Amino acid sequence: MHEKAVLLEGFPEARQLLCQWHVITWLKKQATRLAPAQKKQEKGLMKALVYSRSSDEYLDAKEALLHTLGGDVEHPMGNIPHLGNNTNNRLECKWGKIKQVVEPHFTLDETISTLITLQRIAEDEYVAQYHEVGSRPDLGEDPELAALGMQINEYAFRMVSEQHAFAVGPRADYEIDLSNPGKAMLSRPGTQSSHVVDTATSTCNCIFMETCLLPCRHVMH
Repeated sequence: MHEKAVLLEGFPEARQLLCQWHVITWLKKQATRLAPAQKKQEKGLMKALVYSRSSDEYLDAKEALLHTLGGDVEHPMGNIPHLGNNTNNRLECKWGKIKQVVEPHFTLDETISTLITLQRIAEDEYVAQYHEVGSRPDLGEDPELAALGMQINEYAFRMVSEQHAFAVGPRADYEIDLSNPGKAMLSRPGTQSSHVVDTATSTCNCIFMETCLLPCRHVMH
């Protein structure tokens, strides 16, 4: 456990002040992969961000830094199904594996044919592993979860199970408005959050369903 996590656990209400020099040094290390011209620009923005003398200067420097880097990670992936994994590490890993099986001199047709063949092999291997004894997820006693567990993998099933546990648990305190035909608006008392469920298609406008394309707690409730 990192020392900052220990301090946070021992003093949850205390504010931790960071050393400006260490912050700049750490940020410089994160910019090592950038092009020289962009790296120089980012270092200037980092210093302006760290040495801001007011909240306005800080927000301006932060906005300029994010704009230069193309925004944060979650913004461009907000409407893309990513199953909660909003980093590029897995994508870069996949590209690295593709380079191991696709030769540089391959034509476009050869590349596509090779990738399709490898995908079919991987699917067959996955199906074989899925049907091995002990490899299926714990379906529990709920019949709907049991039926869903036969259609999705273990990772997605675990996410849906967490949503189901919340929907049927004591924390699911929702006020439901059925005034609009075919729509159900769920809101939690004392908060500003509300979500609209389409009762015909069993879809919701919450971030979980839009990004994961899996049943959410609002639909289950």
